[in-house]
Amino acid sequence: MDWRCIPLTEHMTEAARVLSEAEIVIEFAPAARGWFRITVFEDLRASDDAERYFARATEKDDASIQALATGATPEDAATACLREAGVSLRRARGK
Repeated sequence: MDWRCIPLTEHMTEAARVLSEAEIVIEFAPAARGWFRITVFEDLRASDDAERYFARATEKDDASIQALATGATPEDAATACLREAGVSLRRARGK
């Protein structure tokens, strides 16, 4: 399905389609370990290709540990998001 063919009204302020999902475990030390669900989206309202894709990471056991990043490609967005997820995990766990 090509979501770009669906008309989005001014009342639909955000629209994105899921491109990919993965679950990834990040471990720096036993006290700084997290199991993240990474979801990569294409922004259907993006006017700039530099930020057409974004990724969101949410820690499975603690939804307050999150990361969000944008990129020109799905891979760029996922890479930046994983880096931010690691930073968020270390800060939350105090490591």
